[in-house]
Amino acid sequence: MKYKFEKIDNDTTKLSYKDKEFTIKRDVDLTRKMQGLYAKARTKMMKDLTSEGMTKKDLTIEKKENGKTYYDNTNAMEVERAYIEMASLDLYNEISKSNTGMELQELMEDIGLTEGEAEEFGAGFSNALKGDSKTPSEDK
Repeated sequence: MKYKFEKIDNDTTKLSYKDKEFTIKRDVDLTRKMQGLYAKARTKMMKDLTSEGMTKKDLTIEKKENGKTYYDNTNAMEVERAYIEMASLDLYNEISKSNTGMELQELMEDIGLTEGEAEEFGAGFSNALKGDSKTPSEDK
C-alpha cells in the first residue's frame, strides 16, 4: 500500500507514506468545525440564492394531478448537496494544509494515488478526523 493510517490513540492518527510521517490530531476546535459544516453550507447556499433573487422554494417543482399537489424537492436537495460537498472540501483542505503543509489534492498527488485510490484515501482521512468517539479527549 502506498500509505498507511495508524491509530495512535482515540484522537491521534499517524499518516505515513514514502519517507514521510504526519500526525493528525482531533481536537474540540476541529470537531466544532465539522459539526458546523452543514449549517455553514446551507447558510452560504441561502445567501447565494438570495443574491440571485431566489429562494429554496424556487428550486422546488410543484405539480398538480387529480386535484392533489405534489412537490419535487430534488433540485433543492442536489444544490444543497453540492454546497455541502464544497464546504467539506474546503474544511478538509484546511485540515490537510495545517497537518501536512499541503492541500488534500496536493497530498494525494505527493503520495502518488490513482483516482480510485484517492477515494479510499479520502475515506481513511475522514475516519482519522472523526475518530471513534463523538468528542475529542481534550481541548487544544
